[in-house]
Amino acid sequence: MALMVMRKQFSFIKFLCLLLFLQACSSAIQPNIDQLESVIASKGVVAHRLKSMAEVPIDSYIDGVTTRLGTDETTGILKVLPDEEYRDALSIVAKEMNYYPKEILLSDLDNVYFGGKIQTARSQFTAGFFIPNKKDIYLFSMLSDNSNDDALLILAETFHHELSSILMRSYRFDMIGFMAYNGTDFEYWHDEERILTSNHTSNYTSGLLWDEGLLRYYSQTSPENDYNSYVEMIFTNPKLMSDNCSANERIKNKFVHVMSFYLKISPDFQPVFDRINCVH
Repeated sequence: MALMVMRKQFSFIKFLCLLLFLQACSSAIQPNIDQLESVIASKGVVAHRLKSMAEVPIDSYIDGVTTRLGTDETTGILKVLPDEEYRDALSIVAKEMNYYPKEILLSDLDNVYFGGKIQTARSQFTAGFFIPNKKDIYLFSMLSDNSNDDALLILAETFHHELSSILMRSYRFDMIGFMAYNGTDFEYWHDEERILTSNHTSNYTSGLLWDEGLLRYYSQTSPENDYNSYVEMIFTNPKLMSDNCSANERIKNKFVHVMSFYLKISPDFQPVFDRINCVH
């Protein structure tokens, strides 16, 4: 009996030590979080850490049933970002914001909300979304089953992806002109869920889809996601964008179309495009 009590006490002491260690780590990270939130605020944008699905905007309310954006069922659970992951997510978004003229961020982006993952059967693949009638972006960065670097790259891509949709609406992107560079045999699915059952082993296209001017398999889902995919690659992988537009005339034309749009928004985007070299 005494030995059992001693083991219980020892286990409790280990638990207490672990708790104190985690609290100390959290205390050490908090100043970094505060600083990064301040950096983002200095650009005119407010960063928020989501604590529950109740903070995710309502998509529809039908027959007394509430559905929230990014979910495929009404019982979705939000996995909250721990301090360390939240700090890393803030750091990535603060860095990616440096590519944007400050006046654009001030006028076209109000809030960025950070969550871990929406835990439902399908929605676990939701990397982010924007609110069409607001200037808000929601990002969910705990999606990748691979390395943390992959997860942070996806976060950076998603930030540019969602902000490009806001800019597309604010400054009237010429989508018809963009689509005109596609091959004549290609049609968009207009169905985002179809990508979950499609057969492909890479995010990036090859073969016929690449020939048609598509960069990602996800680009098939809609013209907007096709445009978003160009913006993702332009901002986060200029070397790959250079390789693609140098080797494919359709991709070069669509790249130039997107570049013209961004430079029309502000000539201060020029350094973003100076990193890309199309030699086709």
